[in-house]
Amino acid sequence: MLFSQKPKLRLLLCCLSLLLPIKSQAQEPRLQVVTELSPPEQTIIDGKAAGTATAKVQEILDKAELSASIEIFPWARAYKKAVTEPNTLIYSIAKSEQREPLFYWLTPVTEYKFGWVSLRDRSDIQINKPEDAKKYRIVVQRDDIAHIWLLGHGFVEDKHFITCSDIGCSWQLLLNRNVDLVIESPDFIASMLQQFNRPLDMAKFIAPIPELEITAYLAANKNIDPIILNKLKVAIAAL
Repeated sequence: MLFSQKPKLRLLLCCLSLLLPIKSQAQEPRLQVVTELSPPEQTIIDGKAAGTATAKVQEILDKAELSASIEIFPWARAYKKAVTEPNTLIYSIAKSEQREPLFYWLTPVTEYKFGWVSLRDRSDIQINKPEDAKKYRIVVQRDDIAHIWLLGHGFVEDKHFITCSDIGCSWQLLLNRNVDLVIESPDFIASMLQQFNRPLDMAKFIAPIPELEITAYLAANKNIDPIILNKLKVAIAAL
């Protein structure tokens, strides 16, 4: 009887050994990276995320020996995923009082100096202080740092400004003369006009918004696997 049990035992152990690698693989955390379209820092080339900020993030992932696809979403969706989904990285995100406790702020990836931008032929637009902008139609991206800034300075949605899903939508409204102003970096005006095949002198930077001169980061959801987080920190320190 004892000998008859041995083949069954070996078969059982063999089956268990086959299952173990599958279980281990299934438990391996999946890392995802999200961002928004914001040329030239975050753009799409040949169907893949590209741009100067993207290259910095990819360099960190490569150094950390972490595999992750970088996906581009409208900002509000990218931000929601980064806040709610474990093992998610987001860039280029500005730090604010409301956002600070929600993420691990890993490393700066770019600098922004945002301000008021209009079409070049709008010589009537004069902005010397935030209150002056309330006379005009403004568009910003939903839930981004400019949206937060407007709300904090007494601008009222649907009265002083409207929101768009991404920067491309905002620029489309400006170029179609549906709005008077976007909040943008002077460094990105030419890239956006080029994207829409418009003359590079069609828009102009009117005035800076000092509070929106910011550092933007690569940040991680607070529910990130500790091993992944440590790999990222070690890679960043080594670069």
